[in-house]
Amino acid sequence: MTLRELFKLPKSINEKPLIAVPLTLGPNDKLTPFAKKLQEQNPDIVEWRADYIADDFSQAVMWQQVKAGAQAELAQKDVSAMTEAKMLSEMDNARQEFDANWPVMNMQIIKELTVSVFNTIGSFPIILTYRTQAQGGQGEMTPVEYATFIVAALRSGFHFTAVDVEYTLDSELRDKVIDVAHELGVPVIISYHDFNQTPDVSALIADISKMPADVVKIAVMPNKEQDVTDLLQATRAATIQQPLITMSMGAIGQRSRVEGYKFGSELTFATLDGLPVSAPGQVTISELLATWTK
Repeated sequence: MTLRELFKLPKSINEKPLIAVPLTLGPNDKLTPFAKKLQEQNPDIVEWRADYIADDFSQAVMWQQVKAGAQAELAQKDVSAMTEAKMLSEMDNARQEFDANWPVMNMQIIKELTVSVFNTIGSFPIILTYRTQAQGGQGEMTPVEYATFIVAALRSGFHFTAVDVEYTLDSELRDKVIDVAHELGVPVIISYHDFNQTPDVSALIADISKMPADVVKIAVMPNKEQDVTDLLQATRAATIQQPLITMSMGAIGQRSRVEGYKFGSELTFATLDGLPVSAPGQVTISELLATWTK
């Protein structure tokens, strides 16, 4: 099965790979300009990089906001030291109540974030991704928080075209996320990223393909041109059943993003014109299409 078939997308008319663009907006960014560019440039898929926004609504951050609001209100009142001490004590009790109610609040926050993305992007297919710092992203969640976020987003009532699950996630948590995704009919991309070097790509492909992955994704950093060639050759030589996505990052690896499809990589990442990259070496859609038409 090809990636297009798995994602239920139309066949390519020019044998080119799927183009995915990253949505990397934070809590203070506006979605409307992104949506306008999206309609203008019309990629195949949007990857929602939830790590750019989800941490701003974590339990610790939300409590700090509640606490800061209460302290600001207290500072405006002319009260005795005894009354102030009593009010601060009540804040401790409020923290216990906040923690007890957090699971429900967290589910609602995640649903609201998901709603805003789907309402803005409209009919474009969406890959759900939370990329941890260890794998090159912005996310600082603990493994449990990561898995909780992904599961809650998957169960929010909106259908994702696929979900990215990091290869390095604790196996028990990884299996839980995969099970939930498959229960909901969402294909799972198991991804591996190395921002320092190019390891044995063939071994990684073989290892990940043995997992309950619907798609295998590998992104590595080349330190010389031969590393890029090695990745492309490993992609061509792969005999796995799942669709494969591979890329070399950075300036040296840029050609893998442009011509990787010739070796069997079925998706490439590019940015909407004028927007920041989500990984080193990404080109814009305009640059990618211009290269393909040469």
